[in-house]
Amino acid sequence: MNEIKKLEDGVILVIQDFERLAAFQTRFMSIGIATRCAILSDLVNFSFESNNRLIILDSLCVSINTKTEISLFKELCSNYLIVVALEEGYDVENTIELFRLGAADVISPNFDDSFLRQMVLRIDEVAHLRAQGFNQQAQLEKTNHELEESLRVLKQDQIAGLEVQKSLMPERPISFGEYQITHFILPSLYLSGDFVGYSVVFDRYLLFYFADVSGHGASSAFVTILLRFMIGRVIRKHELEKDCGALARAPEGLIEHLNKQIIGMNLEKHMTLMAGSVDMLNHSLRYVTAAQLPRPILIKNGNPSFLTGNGKPVGLFQSASWEVHEVEFKKGCTLVLFSDGVFDLLSERHIVEKENIILSRLSDCPKNLDDLRKRFFLGDNDCPQDDVSVLFLKRNM
Repeated sequence: MNEIKKLEDGVILVIQDFERLAAFQTRFMSIGIATRCAILSDLVNFSFESNNRLIILDSLCVSINTKTEISLFKELCSNYLIVVALEEGYDVENTIELFRLGAADVISPNFDDSFLRQMVLRIDEVAHLRAQGFNQQAQLEKTNHELEESLRVLKQDQIAGLEVQKSLMPERPISFGEYQITHFILPSLYLSGDFVGYSVVFDRYLLFYFADVSGHGASSAFVTILLRFMIGRVIRKHELEKDCGALARAPEGLIEHLNKQIIGMNLEKHMTLMAGSVDMLNHSLRYVTAAQLPRPILIKNGNPSFLTGNGKPVGLFQSASWEVHEVEFKKGCTLVLFSDGVFDLLSERHIVEKENIILSRLSDCPKNLDDLRKRFFLGDNDCPQDDVSVLFLKRNM
């Protein structure tokens, strides 16, 4: 027979009949286990700290006829190891119900020492498993608390990063003479892999770029910040050197420069990009695209169409080059750029079908960015699957 483990806190006896109480005390003493007496109210008030206290509970003290009584018995079983000492002639169905409600065991009338030893061995095993369960639950609660704290800190970091990213984007809209440019970004997470930049240089050139970095979240947002400073450095160089020739040729060479920088940093990131320059004196648009989808859309006389041009993504091919295109930007023309997140807002299955829907929604030319957002159901509180960004450039009549 297995050795009976000594119950450190002994056994609590809640027995109404004095003779039965004395018999239990004698039997437990014979196998070396201490006992103490208690009344039912001690259990109800949960006066005993250990969840593994063994309680011998007189069946005369147990009533499971009402919902309240059942709830109380289940609570007792969850707080202690309850063994019910059955009285003579106790109903079998009630005995089964006791087990169903959580009793650890029952003791039949006229039990012997052998039965008591076996019962204690079973309860020892139940107590061991129960202690394991409590320890695992405590560990899980601790882990959950740590995860919640980590998520809280991460959320704070993400919100702080979002504010930094917002501060690096241009104030919208910018109006200069006949031209107006503005944008809208709806991130799928706090931070976005989409980025927009634009500025006016020498009161003549309206420079802009529209990027979508692969992936989502902080890593992609970090690349957008790098992009902002890389392009800003190029523009400042031309401004300081008063290099009007370079600006007249812009964005020539820009994407090649960015491609070299991104690959050299080994960021394992790439991006789609459109960069452009509007000469507000000659009213021409020079642009270059790098795998931009949907393709840039130029609306003339209320008729939208995709601009020509398609290059490789930035950050993948060391020796890639990109062609600069030039078109006239007449009065009333509008340039619209979307990130590929807009495709997720359309129910059509194929890209060509989605592009046709985009063109149809842009017919008659949106009056402004708010009008465009309404046509594509872009709300501030939406949670898209992918970042959705829009750039809106218009020359007024």
